[in-house]
Amino acid sequence: MRELLPRGSTSRKLDPQLHSHAVIANRVAAPDGRWLALDARTIKLDQRTLSALYHANLRSELTRRLGVRWQPPEHGIAEIADIDPAVLAEFSQRTHDVERRLDHKLERFRERLGRDPTEQERWKLEREAVVDSRPAKPHSPTPDDLRHEWHGRTLAMGHDPHLVMQRAIGQQFVRDVIDDLVTEALATTARISLGERQSTWRPAELVRELAAVVPTAMAVDAFELTAALDSLADDIVVSWCVDVSRPIPAGARLRRDGRPLTESAVDRALTTRSILDEEEELIGWAERRKSEVVDRIRARPIRFADHLTLGQAAAVAAVAAGGALELVVGPAGAGKTTMLATAVLNLAARGRLAFGVAPTAAAAEVLATETALPSDTLDKLLIEHSHPNRPPEPSYDLPTGTTVIVDEAGTAATPKLAELARLADLHHWRVVLVGDPRQFSAVGRGGMFAHLVDSLGAVELDRVHRFRQPWEGRASLRLRRGDPAALTEYERRDRLHGGTLDQMEVDIIAGWYQARTRGETVALMANSTEAVRRLNRLAQDTRVVEGDLDPTGPRLDVGDDSIHVGDEVVTRSNDRTLRTDQGLMVKNRDHWTVTGVHDGRSVTVTGRTGTVRLPQEYVAGHVQLGYAQTSHATQGRTVDTALVLVDSPTDSRGIYTPMTRGRDANHAYVVVKENQTARDVLTQAVARDWIDLPAVERRTQLEQRHAGVLVSDDDQLATLEEHIRRAVENRVRESQRLDPSRSQAFER
Repeated sequence: MRELLPRGSTSRKLDPQLHSHAVIANRVAAPDGRWLALDARTIKLDQRTLSALYHANLRSELTRRLGVRWQPPEHGIAEIADIDPAVLAEFSQRTHDVERRLDHKLERFRERLGRDPTEQERWKLEREAVVDSRPAKPHSPTPDDLRHEWHGRTLAMGHDPHLVMQRAIGQQFVRDVIDDLVTEALATTARISLGERQSTWRPAELVRELAAVVPTAMAVDAFELTAALDSLADDIVVSWCVDVSRPIPAGARLRRDGRPLTESAVDRALTTRSILDEEEELIGWAERRKSEVVDRIRARPIRFADHLTLGQAAAVAAVAAGGALELVVGPAGAGKTTMLATAVLNLAARGRLAFGVAPTAAAAEVLATETALPSDTLDKLLIEHSHPNRPPEPSYDLPTGTTVIVDEAGTAATPKLAELARLADLHHWRVVLVGDPRQFSAVGRGGMFAHLVDSLGAVELDRVHRFRQPWEGRASLRLRRGDPAALTEYERRDRLHGGTLDQMEVDIIAGWYQARTRGETVALMANSTEAVRRLNRLAQDTRVVEGDLDPTGPRLDVGDDSIHVGDEVVTRSNDRTLRTDQGLMVKNRDHWTVTGVHDGRSVTVTGRTGTVRLPQEYVAGHVQLGYAQTSHATQGRTVDTALVLVDSPTDSRGIYTPMTRGRDANHAYVVVKENQTARDVLTQAVARDWIDLPAVERRTQLEQRHAGVLVSDDDQLATLEEHIRRAVENRVRESQRLDPSRSQAFER
């Protein structure tokens, strides 16, 4: 391989910025003389690894050579400590000159022609904006010219440039080296972090985790640090990991890492024995329970079902009178809540106890409110049964035969489901898992609900009810399947909007405020926390401009935000000691309106669970503006209008979930680059799937590739017929729990 690594010392705005460019030749000469292309997927997949290594080494070299100290890293990047924040801000400005220039050109185009530009016209305007916004360079500045200009800017701020330097260097007196104590700490932290977030990983991802936790006081040569991290990763692979990659064929030519030359970079997979054991135990538990039947009185029909579709009726029968484990899949807007409420009524009519759990307190509250089912978080139920010195509180000490309904089961982490499975066996509870494998998965190791559904089958709600426009229900199901052609339906109805970041933020806030003014409920979403922060501030600014908020009235500074009376905020931590005037706890992701700002930095807020005064300690750490949320946080919500800003890469779940929250309308505001449309960007997103696959599933995938499974058309047809046969048998089996007329319909 051949690389060119030019070093840069300035940003495009000629601010000081030490960085390197990496240009890698895409061709290599093979031993037989042929020129072959590199497998660029390695570089694409491991950009975060390369970034983590680069920044860890950059910090280490600067600490070794200059003795600088560092602020705590954010997203892997740290600022030099001991420099005035105002100086850092002056020389770290991330500008949007091109975007601002393009916005101006687009505005003039619309004013002059009364329409939006075509795709080709927009591309031309973008090219013009790039040229127009480029800083004038009468000559290439020399290093002396740059230093002179930087000194002048520093002096203008009231700082002596030499003192700024003197105060920053030579400050790190205790400098770390690579010894046994450091390597053990790195290995332990990296193993815990990786094992909590992923079911499988590649060796490079292990290196990434190690580089990310290198102490900022490290002061060794970059080559030495990189070699040490690579060596430590190799040791961890041997001593801690289980390789679930494809077996190595006999006689295969091997690379330096011991893997076959022909193996793709994406086909290496490592895990641990404990992860495999946990997943296999959970699968065995599910298979055993699916073969058990608890309620053998099959002739008794379900009740309160006149308003249900056939799919909902089948799901009610499964929840109320099914086996020891039932799996129910509900696409967005398919009437899951209606089904569960009816199932709870049927359980009560049969004298059966039921208890609901959900991954979050907010979801548990919605489940309890809309189904009249006693509910709490899955964590709370598990914690109550893990106390070594006391039994569970009475409301969590569920008797034998209780049906435990897990809502949003697709977002439950694998360790939590495994722990629930053990408890269910110990106390003889029925378990019903309800969710949608095509929406967001767990934050951490997950994917087991989807795996169980694929392996064991499930009752599926078959009709979408949420949307007022019939086309949107059909399009949402196509979007759910990852069909990019579904985007045509949204584009045709002006639901997709593309432009620069500035323009998209302006447009989405305008759409949000107009919908609020019409009296609609609105979900304002983004696919990154940074974008959510920006939208929250823009929404607040809009309310100030429109006279909804009084900026001269009582206010409270919380972090980088100012909170006024009348602001909408969200609480970000469950606190069972904080109760509203209705006796309900303050939960993570609860929405409130600020009704009072008090001395002592406490605030009074009112929401749908009542009014509560939040103390200073809670406000300082757990209160944020609540106009916008991440797309993940809105899963399970239904509103009139849903608006999502797409300003960074996402996958199909990051599009399907937010684009199915609104009954009346769902809009995507997409940040596009040169010669792109909103649909272009979303087409790429819909084709991606970033869900964490269980290690057992990843192992099976790779084993099948190794076996050279090439399925013929006849084999594919036979497999499809088998899937259809099993699905029909499942539906007929479920129909036996319904009244005779519905049973006959299922059999037909």
